[in-house]
Amino acid sequence: MVEATSKIPVSQIIPDGEIYPGNHALQRLPLKDIAPSPYQQRKRFDPETLKELAQSILHDGLISPILVRPSGDGFELIAGERRCRAIRDYTNRQTIEALVIAIDDRGARRLSAAENLHREDLTLFEAIEAIVEIVDADLIDNRAYGAMGTSPVDRVAALLGKLHAITNSKDRGSQVSREGELLLDKFIQQVEEIFKKLPKPLEWKSFYRNDLHLIVDTAEEVREASVRHTLNKSQTRALKKLHRVSQGRFTALIRESTGPRTGERGSDEPSPGTGSLGDFSAAEIEMIAEKEIRKQALAEQERAREQVPLLSKVKALVMNRLGIPTEVIAANLGINRKTAKKYGQGTMVCAAVRRELSKGLAVPVIAGKHALPEPLVWSVALEGKDDQDRFDALGWKVRPWDYWYWNNCDQRFGDDWPGRIPAQMIGHILYYFSDQGNLVLDPMAGGGVVADTCLAFNRKCRSFDMEHRPDVRPEIESHFWDGDNLRWPIQGTDKPDLVIFDPPYFTKKSGHYDAKGISGRSREAYLDFMGQFLSLTHRCTKPACRIALINADWRDFQRTPARDEMRRKAILIREYLEILDQSGWEETHIIQAPLSSERFTGTMVQAMQKRKTLGVISRYVIVARKSE
Repeated sequence: MVEATSKIPVSQIIPDGEIYPGNHALQRLPLKDIAPSPYQQRKRFDPETLKELAQSILHDGLISPILVRPSGDGFELIAGERRCRAIRDYTNRQTIEALVIAIDDRGARRLSAAENLHREDLTLFEAIEAIVEIVDADLIDNRAYGAMGTSPVDRVAALLGKLHAITNSKDRGSQVSREGELLLDKFIQQVEEIFKKLPKPLEWKSFYRNDLHLIVDTAEEVREASVRHTLNKSQTRALKKLHRVSQGRFTALIRESTGPRTGERGSDEPSPGTGSLGDFSAAEIEMIAEKEIRKQALAEQERAREQVPLLSKVKALVMNRLGIPTEVIAANLGINRKTAKKYGQGTMVCAAVRRELSKGLAVPVIAGKHALPEPLVWSVALEGKDDQDRFDALGWKVRPWDYWYWNNCDQRFGDDWPGRIPAQMIGHILYYFSDQGNLVLDPMAGGGVVADTCLAFNRKCRSFDMEHRPDVRPEIESHFWDGDNLRWPIQGTDKPDLVIFDPPYFTKKSGHYDAKGISGRSREAYLDFMGQFLSLTHRCTKPACRIALINADWRDFQRTPARDEMRRKAILIREYLEILDQSGWEETHIIQAPLSSERFTGTMVQAMQKRKTLGVISRYVIVARKSE
């Protein structure tokens, strides 16, 4: 009968990193009487390496005996499977030197895992699994720990995840629940001690953040490639990212990586040629993954967004997430305030979106499946992220200079609308001139680009337009800016932190806008309206409010050769600057954001060249603050 571990504690079996106790006599045991260990984490045993080991044993003898424990009529292996296999499969010997100890299942598990960790040829995944076995073996007698999962990996991941969250909260000075404090008191010292006494000591937080996830959620094909090419942790993490981003590109890389590597290094993307995957650095694999991310992001930006009528609960959720008051939601949707508040919280809708995101579903897939606007799904997907992380998630890059050019509008944000502006531009305005939670005003919302982008960047937004489309754009409230009697549309005490003013350009596309709009007015009436609007905005916004005016020079280039153009018939940016100054605003930035030249067709270009007309692609974002 096997003695209890208490007679031979694990800490005595592996004192100071030693595997074998020195106070047990050796025995020579028949190989046929030794059963394999049920706790063996190693999955691969290279035949050539075993042959070499067998020859070494025949020549020099068995330097270290195997470790076994009594089991039924024979013995069960604890440590030394490679030696057993080498002698059994590649020599004529029938017996092997063994150290027989009495130890229970928990001790045998820990000892088997610890012995494996001493081996240099252990794969990345086997090493992580061995540490999991040691931790689980030391904690499994605790009922609270045992209830955390059905497998060692599940239990260790659950416990370390909870400890990680609790300690991070305490480090930030946040309040921790009583249950959290009790869990911390019960396990933290024991966990720290276990990791300290590993054959190769390790910080448990580092193991949780950098290692554990590799055996929790790494696809089998990534594991196989990592083991076959002997990748390190960084390479495996990068390969895992590539697999997640594009299984097609992952498969191509594996297929191409079969032999000595060829091709030049230092290019935009490493070319596998016939190279071995192990020759690629983690940074190079990461570069391939990032290129795929950019390619997919560009494809997403160019994909037309489908408009569908929205349910009342979805409309209310969109409006609530943009900070529109409950009473306004109720009035605009024709529901009572209690229902508006309930719908606005969107508990079930958001929970469904989070579940789908946790399964790895893409934002457009979730939006289509649940009949939700994509920007709403993005607002849930990006919860808790800072602005830079949001830029990265959307496939945009922050441009830290005063020249913002995009060839195309991101189709995921805003409707197909005359004079549509790129959501990327709005994202930059929000990034540089507002904070999360600020209130943004879009007085002439058009296709809703500003509201959509505010959803993705966690800004409140009040949007107004003379065209009311409640079925698909409930967040854009109806309002007509009457040049003879301008009225401020926001009731109550809320005042904007930022105004993004993208008015219809003078005469441009005037045929596409409502006849009552400002685009078709005379030059004098257009500029007069601008002055009235900017003065009203100055009075009705916060003292620290910024305004971002998006506009361009207007010249009658379509009908007039360049040398015949006249100043008095044009509206140039200098006029907008003068009106801003007269209205109490002072510009702080003039950012170039040119229109795409691709809007000029080949036929148009030829006609312009023939008439010697000079077209306009310049566009500016004029940012101003209130004058002191």
